[in-house]
Amino acid sequence: MKKLAKVVLTASLLFPTFFGVSKASAAEQNTDIIEYSKKLIGIPYVYGGDTTSGFDCSGFLAYVFSHFGVDLPRISTDQYHKGISIDKADLIPGDAVFFNTLGSRVSHSGIYIGDNQFIHADSTKGIKISNLETEMYWKSRYVGAKRFVELEAPPAPPVDGKFMGLDIKTNQIGVVEIKKAINLWKRDSNNELEMVRVLKPGEKFRVYTYDTNHGGQYGLGGTFITNMKEHIEYHALDASK
Repeated sequence: MKKLAKVVLTASLLFPTFFGVSKASAAEQNTDIIEYSKKLIGIPYVYGGDTTSGFDCSGFLAYVFSHFGVDLPRISTDQYHKGISIDKADLIPGDAVFFNTLGSRVSHSGIYIGDNQFIHADSTKGIKISNLETEMYWKSRYVGAKRFVELEAPPAPPVDGKFMGLDIKTNQIGVVEIKKAINLWKRDSNNELEMVRVLKPGEKFRVYTYDTNHGGQYGLGGTFITNMKEHIEYHALDASK
């Protein structure tokens, strides 16, 4: 088994790559890969492009994942034959999604960012975000997904019906633990964000939804916490176990 060189994600984050599948925590994947790929939005489409001067779809994937220790083939068809196959229902941010746009084989790829959205190199708009469900072009051409970063399994709910010290509620997906003071938000009657109060370190809250609005936010059931990893720590609840 060939061990590829370790790649530095941040000043203190390192992880190895094996056969194109890397190990990282869920928090790392949900933030680092997505945040990095979003910084490339607006770069034009260039056939055969794999630099910030211009990307095609597979060049974009290869470029982004190379910064996280994953060495991908250059062509979408070959990329699709790497990694771990993932059902559509099990997609998480950071998974690669693939499409058949030519009628005969996998010919397009992107990176899933959550909430049915993926980021990719569009042939007319360049790097942009599209939707797997509401845009019929992509929904009808979807082929499958692969995971190139192997996540640590989320902890199973304990038998006493509690998770992170809180009772497990219907539709709960996890718990946010406050590490550094952060604002709690809600929407007013005009759908504008309104601060409710400042959350204090040590507080914990059940999470029911997550979306990519405002850089990513956790829904607590009418209120929201912005996904700022220096302020919060998210603990996923695996409700299937």
